[in-house]
Amino acid sequence: MKKANQQEMELRAGFAADLLAQGHNCTLVTTRVTEEYELSRRQARRITAKAMDLIVQDFEEINIERPQMVEKLIVTLEQGMQKGLINNQSSGVAACARQIISLAGYLLIPRITIE
Repeated sequence: MKKANQQEMELRAGFAADLLAQGHNCTLVTTRVTEEYELSRRQARRITAKAMDLIVQDFEEINIERPQMVEKLIVTLEQGMQKGLINNQSSGVAACARQIISLAGYLLIPRITIE
């Protein structure tokens, strides 16, 4: 199998980012990337991680401060944890838990209001 060029890598990361933005968990996205592009799970995990980085970068660029979005992401991560527990995928559960802790910290930051 030949090595993908930069354009193909961006296409794959975009495909994975679209799935993540639709609310699919990382495990499902990795599986879909593996099937869609006939890649190893290891390579698909790298692509999924790059896709997650793209989403985070987009949030940082628009300076998102929407607790509702963060809350939705927490729910999605909780669903990912549940599926990981059902499928005995402890690393996926741990990754989701780490992200939930990070996002929960965001929600606990006091909001400053100007009166």
